[in-house]
Amino acid sequence: MHIIIGHIGSDAGYTVIDNTGIHHVGGWGTGALAEFSAAVNILSQATKLKAPGLADAAVKSVQSYVETQLAQHVPGSGKDTVVVVLA
Repeated sequence: MHIIIGHIGSDAGYTVIDNTGIHHVGGWGTGALAEFSAAVNILSQATKLKAPGLADAAVKSVQSYVETQLAQHVPGSGKDTVVVVLA
């Protein structure tokens, strides 16, 4: 299953593309989605850090939040699911 999370700052939801077709899933609410987007942005920016331990510290600061949000809002997220976040 591929999951595409919708426009950041929108409560428009996201679209799931799987072997049965394309399905729209309702939104998280603008505040929650904006917070999630900010956390994902931290993960993205952390990949650019070169100082020893700095990237790890940045990732650890938001990783559990991102994983928890995905588990709550993305049905089926886990081992066999590809999640694509457009931030």
